[in-house]
Amino acid sequence: MDLPFRIQTEAGDEPVIAVDGAFDAPGLHLSHWPGNRTPADLRHELSTGSALLFAELPAEERVRLAAGCVAVANNHYDTDGCLAALAVFRPEWALAHRQRLLDAAAAGDFFRAPSREAVAIDAAIANLCDPARSPLQLGGLEDGERYRAATLDALERVPRWLAGELEQDAALYAPEVAAWEADAGDLEGALFDDLVHLDYAVWTAAHGRASSRPGAPCWDPGRHALFGATLADRVLSLGPGPEGTHARFLLSTASWFDLPERRPHPRPDLAALAAQLNGEEGTAPEDSVCWRHQRQEGASPELWFGTAQAGLFAEHAADALRPSGLGAERIKHLVTEAVRAAWSFSDDPEDDDGDWYVV
Repeated sequence: MDLPFRIQTEAGDEPVIAVDGAFDAPGLHLSHWPGNRTPADLRHELSTGSALLFAELPAEERVRLAAGCVAVANNHYDTDGCLAALAVFRPEWALAHRQRLLDAAAAGDFFRAPSREAVAIDAAIANLCDPARSPLQLGGLEDGERYRAATLDALERVPRWLAGELEQDAALYAPEVAAWEADAGDLEGALFDDLVHLDYAVWTAAHGRASSRPGAPCWDPGRHALFGATLADRVLSLGPGPEGTHARFLLSTASWFDLPERRPHPRPDLAALAAQLNGEEGTAPEDSVCWRHQRQEGASPELWFGTAQAGLFAEHAADALRPSGLGAERIKHLVTEAVRAAWSFSDDPEDDDGDWYVV
């Protein structure tokens, strides 16, 4: 596709091929973001998947759908957006590497971990945009300029990475991959409750066990290990110890993105759950250490006991986690009841006890 790439945060008047972000721009959407206008036959759980379906079309059909578009555009920077743009610009190459691109995009948007390569590529793309880690000269650039520079660089690097040159950029991903490998190993040794009928998974560490990741002060498996070990939308991590229980409850993006083959269910009320937990803990929202939660409507919010976090989508939370005085079983019970209360069960008359659901 012989078009320029741009970062565009406003809709504007010019038609564009909008990859990943849905910002109401005129033109063609190839996105799974809420509010997208992606054609029905091009919808996929990932924007990269939509771009690959677009790439499969005959060249004349791609030209027809993109008629009048003046650029390929995104309104943010991340792995799925970069790979979706790459599939638009290099369709034949992208189709030859379909599954590897989808795996890396899933590692980015769903925090999944289908392979070491996928986790590495997701981390490497993310760090291309980090002035402290990137080999690019990004200092002093505004966000939009930084996003564009990193995207254009990723469009050149990813094909080289998939051709065997990924290890040459190990500095962009080695710490993240090492942490994921340690976290995944830790989860294998934890008690696992897979509540499939609630789209919910719980890991409880052995008493007093801290994460084996270097420098981890407590039990704190990362997002890619947690969501990489289950397809559940909601996960709870519990680390009981002599000082209390380190707890972190996360909701995935699966209940936020517009997924064509999965109906989202109402999320648990994080504010009400935090209030209930604080009531039992004897803490209040204004305390420096208490039960806290992120905005319910966010893409992947979480709830935890501790101090304020630095930002959204944190891989690990150890800096903010503090030991709760509540036991692991009590926290698990309260969180599970909140998940159950929000769930939409089948109306099938054979489902008498409401303990299963069929999509």
